[in-house]
Amino acid sequence: MNKRFAGNIPVMLILLISLLFAKLQFNKRFSSGTDICMNICSDGRGFYAWLPAIFIYNDYTFSFFETVELKAAPCGGAKGGCLQEYRSEIYGRNFNKYYPGASFMMLPFFTVAHFITKWFTNDPANGYSTVYFIMMGFSGIFYYFLGMLFFLKVLGKIGLNTLQKSLTVLLVTFGSNIMYYAIDKPTYSHIYSFALIAAFIYYIFCLKERFSVKYLVAISFLAGWIFIARPVNIFIVIMLPFILSDNFKSLLDSFKEKPGRYLFVLPGLVMPLILFSIYKIATGHFFIYSYGNEGFDFLHPYMLSFLFHYDNGLFLYTPLLLMPLLLLPVWYKPENKKMFIGILVILTIIIYIYSSWWCWWFGYSFGSRNMLDFLPLFGILTGISLKQAKIRKYYFMIPVYCLCCGLTMLLYNQKNHGYMNDIPITDYRAAIINGLGIK
Repeated sequence: MNKRFAGNIPVMLILLISLLFAKLQFNKRFSSGTDICMNICSDGRGFYAWLPAIFIYNDYTFSFFETVELKAAPCGGAKGGCLQEYRSEIYGRNFNKYYPGASFMMLPFFTVAHFITKWFTNDPANGYSTVYFIMMGFSGIFYYFLGMLFFLKVLGKIGLNTLQKSLTVLLVTFGSNIMYYAIDKPTYSHIYSFALIAAFIYYIFCLKERFSVKYLVAISFLAGWIFIARPVNIFIVIMLPFILSDNFKSLLDSFKEKPGRYLFVLPGLVMPLILFSIYKIATGHFFIYSYGNEGFDFLHPYMLSFLFHYDNGLFLYTPLLLMPLLLLPVWYKPENKKMFIGILVILTIIIYIYSSWWCWWFGYSFGSRNMLDFLPLFGILTGISLKQAKIRKYYFMIPVYCLCCGLTMLLYNQKNHGYMNDIPITDYRAAIINGLGIK
C-alpha cells in the first residue's frame, strides 16, 4: 500500500464518520416539520442566542425571547420541547446566563444562514427561521471534524502509528457521547470546547518540539477562547508544565533573554476582554456571575454519583473512558508518567468541581456532557494504551474496548427511542435489556 495513502487513512476515516453524522442528522431532522427545532434546543438556545442578540437585534437584554423567539415559525413556543428560559436577572436586567465562546464558533454558519434567508427565501431573517436551524446542524458536525483532526495530530505527536490512530479515533467517537452532541445537540457548548481543547493540546506539543512565536500566540489565544466558552475548562492549562517539563527551563531562559516575548502571551486576553466588554455594556459591570442563584457546594460533592449514577453518570454511559485507567497494569510504562499524572490531576479537579454543582447530573443529557470537553485527555490515555500494550494483550484490550463502545451505542440508540429522557432516570436497565432483546 502506498505509504502516503496509508498515512491519510485516519483523516479519511474522520471524514467518512462526519458524512455519516450528516446523514443521520438529516434522517432525524427532516422526518417531520418540527424536528428541525431540535438543532437549537434547551441549553443550546442560550448559547446560540448570543448571535441574534449581537448581530441582528443589538439587544443584550434578550427581549427578543418574547417578541421573536417564542413566536417564530416553525419553532416558536414549546414546539419540539426545546423552549427554555436562558436568562437570569443581573442588576435588575435580563441577561443570558450562558457564556458566548461557543456561539462565536457558530458565527460562520450563522452568517451563511442569515445570507441565505435574507436573499433566497421568503422567511424573515430573524435568527429563528428554518435555515438557521439547518445550518446549526452543520456547525456541530464541522467542529467534530475539526476537533478530531487536531486530536489526530496530537496522536501523531505521541508516536502512534496509522493503525493505532485509526483505532483510537473509532473508539473515542463511538465510545463517548460526542456523537450525541455533534448530531442531536449541536448548539450545546461541548463539541466546541472539545475542538478548542484538542487544538490547545496540539499546539503545546508543537511548542515542545520547537519554540515558535506562532505556537505561543496560538496557545495563548486558545486559552482565552476556552475560558469564555466554559470558564472551568481553563484548568486545561495545567497540562502545560507536564507536556513541556523536559524543556521548561529552556523556555523560561528564552523569555529571560528576550523579555519582549511575554507580549506574545497577550492574545490570551482578547476573548476575555470581549466577554467583559459585553458584560459592561449590558449590566454596567465588567465582572458578573451570570448564573444567579445556581452555584457550587464544594463541601458536599457528589463524585461517586457523578461517575456511576444512572442519572447521567460518566462511566455508566461511556465506560470506555474508564478502561485505560482500569487496565493500567496492562499498558503503563514509566515514560508515560508525566503525561499520565498531568491528565489525572486535571480530570480529578474537573470531576470534583462539576460534582459540586447544584445540578450534578446536568439536566437532560446523555452521560456527563461536560466531560466531553476533556475527551482529548481520555483519548490520549486510550491511544497510549494501544501504543504501549504488547500485541498479545490486544486480544484482551480490544474486545473490552469494543464492548464498551457497544454499550454506549446501544444506550444512544435507546435514548433516541424514548428511553432515559426523564429525570431522575429510572429506565437505564430497561433500556439495556430491551435494546438487547432480552425478555
